[in-house]
Amino acid sequence: MKKIFYLSLLCTSLTVQAEVFKCPDKFGKAAYQSKPCQEVGKGKQLDIKADPAKEAQGRAMMEALDRDYTQRKQKESEQASPQNNPPLNVNTGVPPN
Repeated sequence: MKKIFYLSLLCTSLTVQAEVFKCPDKFGKAAYQSKPCQEVGKGKQLDIKADPAKEAQGRAMMEALDRDYTQRKQKESEQASPQNNPPLNVNTGVPPN
């Protein structure tokens, strides 16, 4: 279950677009942030765009994971259905004849 969550998180992160600003800190090292730099003219905005091929690949992977998850849940529910598991005798713990 955790694997499915992390894979879905990875796939959805491939399609996210955001503004990213590269700003120098007081020591001259680059700092990346979502807000414009405090000192005007010191930083620059990075243009990050999604790759359509990777986006399509991620979408296909998500659909395959969703189908697999749905099939697993159906199998689990079929195995746990009362038709496959007859009621047990309260006293002996064995199915009645």
